[in-house]
Amino acid sequence: MWITQTYAQPSRAESSGGAMNFQMAGEAHRPAVKLHATILESAAYARAMLALFEVVKSDGRFKAKDHTAYQEWVRAEYLRELAPQLEAQRRALPGQTQRRDELRAQIKELEKEANPQRTLLNGAQLWEAKRKYWKWLYSRDHALWVILDPVVSVHPDAVIFEVFSQDESSYGRVTVKAENLETEGETVYGTTNVDFSEALANEIQRVRTYRPAQLGVEGGGVSLSTDAGSRLEKKIDLPPSWVRGFLQVQSAATLPGVNVTLSSALVADILETLRRQREKNSPRSLKFVLTDGEKPKVIMEPWGIELQEHEHVYHGDTQEIRIWGRRRLLALEGLLPHADSVEVRLLGTGMPSFWSSESKGHRFDIGLSGWTKNDWSSAARFDLLASTTPVTPGDIELARGQLEKALRLSPDELASRSDLSREAATAALQQLCKDGDAMYDAIGGFYRWRKLLPPGAEAAAG
Repeated sequence: MWITQTYAQPSRAESSGGAMNFQMAGEAHRPAVKLHATILESAAYARAMLALFEVVKSDGRFKAKDHTAYQEWVRAEYLRELAPQLEAQRRALPGQTQRRDELRAQIKELEKEANPQRTLLNGAQLWEAKRKYWKWLYSRDHALWVILDPVVSVHPDAVIFEVFSQDESSYGRVTVKAENLETEGETVYGTTNVDFSEALANEIQRVRTYRPAQLGVEGGGVSLSTDAGSRLEKKIDLPPSWVRGFLQVQSAATLPGVNVTLSSALVADILETLRRQREKNSPRSLKFVLTDGEKPKVIMEPWGIELQEHEHVYHGDTQEIRIWGRRRLLALEGLLPHADSVEVRLLGTGMPSFWSSESKGHRFDIGLSGWTKNDWSSAARFDLLASTTPVTPGDIELARGQLEKALRLSPDELASRSDLSREAATAALQQLCKDGDAMYDAIGGFYRWRKLLPPGAEAAAG
């Protein structure tokens, strides 16, 4: 499914009056969303947004190395060593030239017979060549392939940025609480895509504690001046798996899990080990050794490196849990020096995990699928576990209307506002997630109104 995303101008950063002003250009075809606010603790916000950018550009899928330069060097060496043989071939060249001319004459006769078949073959060969070219272009120049822009939701209590990695195995989210925003003028609540380019990420790196940072999100029905630049239009091939990936993340977040608190120092040790070591055999996992009333241990396999937590005590069932795809945690690297702890939620061995870091009210969450190749959208079916209560289309429409009006509701609140049972309310809200109209907020334990797709685009959650 192709959708076109149009922005009045690219997102940009401006420095004026000693302040950094970040103007996030909203998607023009979506309903109006508007926010102008000064960000408190702006350095913490910048670090969280840069971690989010690490997620959106990451791709853990295997990529074959390019050996072109090495092969050219090998060829040059062969040519240098084969000089005597080349001289002998030069002396034999006149006879070979005569033989070449004879073969050319034969080829001309054969071409007359082959032309009808060649016409049939060219079509398939052409499309295969195009397919290989686009695959090559995708792997080497992502600037020419546009990834889906992040989703930003403006709510009364928070502004939330959400992204998926390119391999769809990592889900990233930044939550900016209302307490960290000094809003100015009218605020229009809603959800839109924002243009989040590498150039904007480079500007975010310039945020400093002594320089105020201002955030602006505008789009949809809100009029934007285009004098500063031409309209930016992106035509994007929206994968059907995209909405399904969001659904699986929200569904997995509602499942019971094991909560573990780790110090930032321990997580930093894990990432430093991953930087220094390279796995040559399996298993390539993090093994959590959890004993009730004791501090957790993390064993890094296959090296058998044991890291001991020194601050936080685990309370829960004694067990061991393994997770894979640990290098995706490198997105947390820039946040750890400024966070006291990292909250980890483990759903089980080989299951997804959620890692959260908060600094001065700005929270960054990353949700990892069971392993890198098992992305959120391909095989995960957590929505089937989240709620099994049947609901009618009327129940779903009732939930949609209530949630769109309130912007956030828990199943209990929806049940109290209607004649639905708590189970039916949960199932209806889960269906809204499946349709791309809602998200589950694991922090608060409620559902938020969040429309993923612009009007007219059908949610293909599958």
